Amino acid sequence: MAELLSVVLLLGVAAGFVFIAILLGRYQKRRQESRDELWFRHRQHMTALCASSPGAELASVVQVYQRARRGTKAVIVWQKTGVSQDSWFQNMSPTPGDLLLLRGSSGWGPHNHNPNVFYVMPGQVLSAMSPSAQEAAARHWHRMTSTGTA
Repeated sequence: MAELLSVVLLLGVAAGFVFIAILLGRYQKRRQESRDELWFRHRQHMTALCASSPGAELASVVQVYQRARRGTKAVIVWQKTGVSQDSWFQNMSPTPGDLLLLRGSSGWGPHNHNPNVFYVMPGQVLSAMSPSAQEAAARHWHRMTSTGTA
């Protein structure tokens, strides 16, 4: 009788652990879906802000090739055209993969003798998304399209 009671008690404890694991898994999934939706909304906001901001364009940072005390040299690719361009971010340090909504101006690059460096000063990055935020937005978009809610 004591052995049977021990087995029943052990099964009850194991079932409790399984139940708690299922609840935690569901909570984490809902939490991730909620965060993904927030990043998706942020991406929509970036697109709307781009459309309503004269002179602003979306660009991805593809390479950072020098970090300095006063800024960062990077290669960006314009989302609209797919054209890459050297850039200088004054007092900023973007990372590869960042999606940025930028204003700025093109000018002479004295260090690389490039006549077409895009200069971005503080305040000219209107919005930004890290690679992980972009992945979250894409996950949400995929969920929406697979369920037919897009």
